[in-house]
Amino acid sequence: MSQGASRELYIDAFRGLMALAMVQGHVTDALLVPSALAERWYVVQQMFHGSTAPGFLFASRFVAGLPRAPLSLRASLRRARRLLFVLGVGYFLHLPYFSLWKTVGASSPQERALLFACDALQVIALTQLLVLGLQWVAGRHWTWWAAGLAAVVVASTPLVWSSGVSARLPEAVAPWLDESTGSRFPVFPFSAFVLAGTLAGATIGRKEPRRRHRREVKGGLALLVLGTALAWALAGRVDYWGPSLAYVLVRLGGLLLLLRLVEAAAEARMPGVRALALLGHETLLVYVLHLHLLFGGVFGDSPLTRWHGSLGPAGALGVVLLFLPVLLAAAWLWRAAKQRAPHEAQLALVFVAVAFLYEFAVRPW
Repeated sequence: MSQGASRELYIDAFRGLMALAMVQGHVTDALLVPSALAERWYVVQQMFHGSTAPGFLFASRFVAGLPRAPLSLRASLRRARRLLFVLGVGYFLHLPYFSLWKTVGASSPQERALLFACDALQVIALTQLLVLGLQWVAGRHWTWWAAGLAAVVVASTPLVWSSGVSARLPEAVAPWLDESTGSRFPVFPFSAFVLAGTLAGATIGRKEPRRRHRREVKGGLALLVLGTALAWALAGRVDYWGPSLAYVLVRLGGLLLLLRLVEAAAEARMPGVRALALLGHETLLVYVLHLHLLFGGVFGDSPLTRWHGSLGPAGALGVVLLFLPVLLAAAWLWRAAKQRAPHEAQLALVFVAVAFLYEFAVRPW
């Protein structure tokens, strides 16, 4: 295996592992009987599962050898178009009705709160659009600006959350700031994980393998120790599970160490790595498809909704195992289509998006 191929494989495998962990968490939370949520194994699982969302955000933009120089105008516009599409998909997943007029005129306050909630795709797209702007404004020094921005986001999150400023903002903007309106991944602090993944790709990812390995391990251990010490020092005064600096540092440290383990597995050609890489190559498809399979969407409920809150641990695990071949097959088919006919696949995606927007706009109440 060539060095370049190995690097691409471990990056995609890392993304795939985070996506699969997110699928497992969503399925388990949705399908388990309420009594199982209080069992010790579930509580322990949730402690580790707290790294899934940060890991998904971190992995979303970790690209080895990410160029420090600004992209060309054409490449920047192409990247911006892609990010706007991701942002649109994020809001599509929250639509209450498949009609613009009904969504505007008949949505309840709860439905509007869900529609505008800042979820994983929104924070990824918004943060990366900001990074794209930083690359143009700051040039080759954009990494310093991005690092400073990440530090500001993390440090200011407790103040933003406690200030109540979101209550004075429009309902479409307020969810970006904190979780008071129901956002699961507001920009404060979760954009820091996207920025960290971007910075890791532009710095650690550019190094030769041995130097990269040392930086991943040393950086991961340093962040873990620092975050743990900070959590102990502030115990009782700061909510670790809330918007705390310790939470971010511990999660980032663990993610760097996990990244090193996945890279070692890819270099050793361990079984399952290529399957994870396939999922990681098509994370947007995997994310959207598993949510529709589990919860349904604007086009109707999922058959699985009747099983929500009614399965034991074995049943929930069985559903996860059933999801896996479906997601792998969908990812393989879409990747194969893009490889064999990239132009036609792109046109098909544009056609579906335009057709959806047209039908959404003209469909009567």
